[in-house]
Amino acid sequence: MPTAYLPALWPGAEHILVLVAFCFPPFFILVTTVVLLASFGKSFGMRERYVAVLLRIFEWGASELHTSKRQLKRAESQAQGLLYLESDSEDEHNMYSHNSSGFGSTETEFQEEPMEIQRLKRTEGSTASLMSNVSTHSRKSGRVRHGSGHSNIIRRETAIHLDEDDFNDDDELIVPNKGWQVIKDSTFFIKAGVEAIIEDEVTSRFQAEQLASWNMLTRTSVSFYQCVNWKLAVLWVIGFFFRYFFLLPLRFTFFIVGMIFLVMSTAVIGVVPNGNLKKKLNERCMLACYRILSRAITALVYFHDSHNKAKTAGICVANHTSPIDVLILSTDNVYALIGQQHQGLLGIIQRALSRASAHIWFDRGESKDRSLVANTLKNHCEDSDKLPVLIFPEGTCINNTSVMMFKKGSFEVGTTIYPIAMKYDSRFGDAFWNSSEVGWFEYIMQMMTSWAIICHVWYLPPMTRLPDECAVNFANRVKKEIAKRGGLVDLDWDGGLKRSRVPERLVTKQQNKYFQRMNRYTTFSECDSGRNEDGINIQIGDPEADQLQRSSLDHVQEEDEEHSKNLTAELDDLFEDDQEEHGQGEHCVTEAKDFEHSDEKENFDNKVVESEDSGSRISG
Repeated sequence: MPTAYLPALWPGAEHILVLVAFCFPPFFILVTTVVLLASFGKSFGMRERYVAVLLRIFEWGASELHTSKRQLKRAESQAQGLLYLESDSEDEHNMYSHNSSGFGSTETEFQEEPMEIQRLKRTEGSTASLMSNVSTHSRKSGRVRHGSGHSNIIRRETAIHLDEDDFNDDDELIVPNKGWQVIKDSTFFIKAGVEAIIEDEVTSRFQAEQLASWNMLTRTSVSFYQCVNWKLAVLWVIGFFFRYFFLLPLRFTFFIVGMIFLVMSTAVIGVVPNGNLKKKLNERCMLACYRILSRAITALVYFHDSHNKAKTAGICVANHTSPIDVLILSTDNVYALIGQQHQGLLGIIQRALSRASAHIWFDRGESKDRSLVANTLKNHCEDSDKLPVLIFPEGTCINNTSVMMFKKGSFEVGTTIYPIAMKYDSRFGDAFWNSSEVGWFEYIMQMMTSWAIICHVWYLPPMTRLPDECAVNFANRVKKEIAKRGGLVDLDWDGGLKRSRVPERLVTKQQNKYFQRMNRYTTFSECDSGRNEDGINIQIGDPEADQLQRSSLDHVQEEDEEHSKNLTAELDDLFEDDQEEHGQGEHCVTEAKDFEHSDEKENFDNKVVESEDSGSRISG
């Protein structure tokens, strides 16, 4: 077909070709420059400036949302014939002011729920150029962020902690009355059960985190759509075209370049004999590859306390939010990976990585793989020439508001553990992957169409297992440190509850813990001062007095037991005599009549009276 007829068939083809020819050179130069800089770990600082501009836009959007909300309330009040108080509006405005809008300051913090999360300590000496602009925490903000896609329905009181570490076996819990305390505990558990039915603290960890203010993404506009005005709508349209027609093609190009570089470099490294050369080539190529791939999601990562970073073989454990956790951490260090074997795109990446270095992939459905993985992991950690192993002990993705139970397998090896705490800033894009609702391709598209992915990583000091410490306690100790440093909620629940019911053993464990607690209840009357049988004063807190009191109680108990045995023997004898008398028939009746007038009746009555007195002593 002659080219002269092309404009007739497609009138806009010429204009599109001109536009592509005009945009291709700067686009090619931009991609080439970014890839080269990323390969060497360098940057012009454009991402930091880009995030700073986004913060100003989000600040303006938060103020517009507040203005729309006030106007909506005023209109509703006037429609209902109510008086709208400006003073109340001003008080509310203070909550959404410049320093507490969620986006309104250059140094913003998300304050977590009360009694759940600790304020994150600031890292001294940070050299990040615009770290304050994208910091996850701040001293100024007062807005509250919630750990799920919905606001908290209820506000829980302080719970009864049944952890065995809270008290020893010999400790006593002083209560006014044992029976009344058990009733109070029962009502508390009923209240906690109703609260769990309304809103439990586990299910919300598998839902996207709610934002304090809208970030101009449709996927997070559920809570703000009623307050969106025409200005925000226009801003959203501009942002939509920017994200889908500029950022998405650019990021997809970075992704393709990074994947090609990954497959080709690992193929070349795979033919190199094992040794220092192969190890150095793998380190250089992996760092360059992951840094290029990080540009595909505009990842801005801040690493803190790098002196604690693992240098040789060991186990690095971190909280798990998303598959890109590996990408984030691998931009600063090279790791050997261990995890579930996948198919598709993830399977291609796993096979490519295995050609360059030793990684451990397993199938959760095969029970025989567990022992094989444990032995392989132990042998890997004992080899000083191997890379440190990166493990996510939670076994599933959590929405980055909490840390759930760590599996004990990686803590049974007996090697040094290098804890890593990761905290994402979901204002610019939520990194959480809800695999139950979102597929892998859809998740990648969400990452590439988000504004950016901001993450803070803290390398914690290495930790080793104590001599008398079991693997479970060691895992809990490491988990607690990660949660504390990352400003996350420390939960003891298994992440497997995301897809399964609560196992019966966990319910039984909680019941046994409370039974042990109930056995330690001691009333005030049992601890008050008094006198023993010898008239000696017994004071609370005096060890000698406590010992004397216990010996006196033991002596009284022995006397009561001996008296009870004697009384039982006497009653048995009387019962046997009574049976013999009834067995003699009429002769027994005649003797009984004579017996009423004999002197033995008095002895019999005395025995009966003594028996009744003894019985009253036992009952007393």
